[in-house]
Amino acid sequence: MTTYDFYIDKRKNNKNDNFVDIILDYPIEIKDYEYLKVKLVDFKFLNNIYNISANLMNNQFNIRSYSKIYTYITTIHNEYTDDGFYRPLGSNAFDESGLVVVSDDIVANTSTLSTIDKNHSYVYYSDLITSSPTPPDYWWKNIFADNTTPNSRRMLLEKDLKYIEIVDTANTAITYFNLSFMKPTTIAQDTIVTFKIQRFNNTSNQYEDAGTLNLTFTQDDLYYYDYQVYLTTPTASSKYKIICDTETTFETYITELRGFRETYTFDNGTLSNTPIETTLTIPDGFYKASTFTSILNTLLSSFNLTCSINQYTNKLKITNTNNFTPTTSSLNDLNGVLDLVIPNIENMKENWGINESYQQYINIPLNGYYEGDTNINLLNLSKIIISTDLNFSQYTKKDLIIGNNLNSGIGNILTWVDADNIPLSCIKYTNYENTLYKIENKYISKITIRFFNEKQQPLFIDNGLLHLQIHKYFKKSHK
Repeated sequence: MTTYDFYIDKRKNNKNDNFVDIILDYPIEIKDYEYLKVKLVDFKFLNNIYNISANLMNNQFNIRSYSKIYTYITTIHNEYTDDGFYRPLGSNAFDESGLVVVSDDIVANTSTLSTIDKNHSYVYYSDLITSSPTPPDYWWKNIFADNTTPNSRRMLLEKDLKYIEIVDTANTAITYFNLSFMKPTTIAQDTIVTFKIQRFNNTSNQYEDAGTLNLTFTQDDLYYYDYQVYLTTPTASSKYKIICDTETTFETYITELRGFRETYTFDNGTLSNTPIETTLTIPDGFYKASTFTSILNTLLSSFNLTCSINQYTNKLKITNTNNFTPTTSSLNDLNGVLDLVIPNIENMKENWGINESYQQYINIPLNGYYEGDTNINLLNLSKIIISTDLNFSQYTKKDLIIGNNLNSGIGNILTWVDADNIPLSCIKYTNYENTLYKIENKYISKITIRFFNEKQQPLFIDNGLLHLQIHKYFKKSHK
């Protein structure tokens, strides 16, 4: 018997391949009275093969999403009206609120606070509290309706001295104010006067500017009707102010003050006919159940999907937590309908624990969840198959599943080695059984050794030491 030994360090010539080519210095040839056998003596490998990677084709999946577009109808509510302003006169001129009705246009009060309805109080701040003129400056005029008689329904606004405050016990979020103004006399030149709506910040307890109107008072025009002042980001507030922020040489009066609140009625939304499919990539690495769900949650966060593992069954659960609420500035729910799309390859389905219920598009119902059929399996590498292109006299039987689309012919198997060790531990094999395989090759100049897992997926191992032998024998018939 003649023995040919080959001691191979995979890193030298084939570090990043899924094979090792052994190039013989001198070919091995046999005569008709000779035959050959091959033996894998030993093998050692540092287990640094990730269980999720591009090489294993189990690191990418898709989310198919249908957006839902909403529309809405706007309803406008007049919050500050003259409801309750007119009170019938009787033998007793006082009503339950302590207000005195002087005429249909004027309410008198002994204080500066006047309650017109149950939710709103109106305060007129004036530095001049006198009984004249008639009616006095601090008496309320009916400026809460379309004012066609501005001379009788007007209230003086003056920078820092005279302004109106609305106490809103309903904490209304006013959208805009409708304001009208007048000046009683002509003026020498056109003048810009700034009026402001200030909103009380219930958190900071301070007034903040919420809307501004720069109104040009011309020389001759006396009346200025229906200016809408929209407030920045309508927000619930307990108080509003209407002030004049410009010092003038002439008097400026407000003749109409109304506040409007907008409400919006949204429809149920319309799904887009064209879905968007987004590819998500899990970084190559070693994963266990906890880190697997953690990276999935990171990737799926923008879709409002969350993953968890059932502590009793180890099944993967994907929950749709999308709670989109349409607003006037946000009408497109990008995650109206969501489907999970994973490749139809066995090891990917085994990773996720999805078998019987597998379909191309797996819906994750809104406010519901999808749960896998069985436990997740992240091993991907229970065995390392070491095969060769040498022609065995008796081919090795292979009855293995196909893990991904990269599977190919394995060849004849020299051995398979347990590989379900912890990551970065050494996987070792020694041929204690002295197993040899008779081969039919008559001439050998190169031997190729390949590596696969038990799912017939090529393994691109970047290290490995092996000892291979070729034995040459004489046939018994030879003398």
